[in-house]
Amino acid sequence: MRHLIFSILFSSSFFMLAFATHAQEARVYSTEGYCILAFEQVDREFLVNYEKRLGFRPKNKLCNRVNRLVSEFQPAKWDYQFGQPYPGSSIYLSPEQIAQIDKAREKQRQARR
Repeated sequence: MRHLIFSILFSSSFFMLAFATHAQEARVYSTEGYCILAFEQVDREFLVNYEKRLGFRPKNKLCNRVNRLVSEFQPAKWDYQFGQPYPGSSIYLSPEQIAQIDKAREKQRQARR
């Protein structure tokens, strides 16, 4: 009986962990996030890996709409505080994604010099 209870608890714990991991990935990898990263011109290899996680590559037409919406709400010199593309956004980017944006922005600054 103890083995059965342990087995059930272990199985349900494993399921909850797998579900939580999937939910976290769903939050980190989104169509909107991809579009924002593409707009910020992050490293192409990073975007390719992002596409793999999403399971598809969002169409340019959709990304144009997303980026137009973001730009309407994004204050000047906004630096993705709290991982949000604009204040109050429900879209979140991971610290790694923010670092990729910062890296791309620095690369663009260097290119302008």
